[in-house]
Amino acid sequence: MNGTVPSATRSTRPGRVASAAVALLAAALLAACSSSTSPGTTTPSPTTGGGGGFNSASAASLVKQTWTTFFSKTTPIAQKAALLQNGQAMSSAMEAFGTNAMVSEVTANVTGVTFPSSTKADVTYSISLNGQVVENAMQGQAVYEGGKWLVADTTLCGLLQLAETQVGGSATPIPGCG
Repeated sequence: MNGTVPSATRSTRPGRVASAAVALLAAALLAACSSSTSPGTTTPSPTTGGGGGFNSASAASLVKQTWTTFFSKTTPIAQKAALLQNGQAMSSAMEAFGTNAMVSEVTANVTGVTFPSSTKADVTYSISLNGQVVENAMQGQAVYEGGKWLVADTTLCGLLQLAETQVGGSATPIPGCG
């Protein structure tokens, strides 16, 4: 599932600190997630360079830039929604995300990007709380839609589900995360 951490790659910090970081990142979103998502429209593959072919190095840089901006505490909510697949459908979740002051202490850092196709990227990232890595080697995705790379909504939903499981102790389905 996107947003989950393989048990072999969890950080050595106590589990409750890591759980708190994931919960801080996603808690405000959990209650406000929209109940409807619509499938995105796939656009032609990104091209760079004179040959018009897919350039994975350039695309990886763009994916990393999107993720860095999306998870930055200084990025306005409207811009975050524009960087999320189906961002308009999840606008109330993004609003709640922005009003939680504790979320500003959590950041994500992309450590790797690979491409199973020219319109999908597998992203490896870590979560830090006040600059201290608390979850390492998390797995997520990005999608190329509308001429730009976006954080996949499944990644956000995976983080929400992880937070629900770790904080609430259950695997209750998250509204809007079908």
